[in-house]
Amino acid sequence: MTDTDADAGWFSRSDAGDAADAARDRLANGEADRPRDWPALAVESGFADSTDDYYDRLHEASVAATREAVRERERADDAQLIHAVRAINDMARKLV
Repeated sequence: MTDTDADAGWFSRSDAGDAADAARDRLANGEADRPRDWPALAVESGFADSTDDYYDRLHEASVAATREAVRERERADDAQLIHAVRAINDMARKLV
């Protein structure tokens, strides 16, 4: 994330792809050189009606990003378990 204007915020609108996915990605991977007054920038850009609205939206986006990260992690663990069981089955067949 750049540090020049409201477009640098996690809340900036993007023409490409799903806005929720873009916000989630920016929350997870974005960075700034220094702290900014993100709530004020969000209000100035029209993203939020007020500072309270900004924090409500930030909370919603953060929870959604966390849920998605947990789902991805759970799927990865399930896949590892499936591979482990298959490996054990393969070894058992070779021993018999």
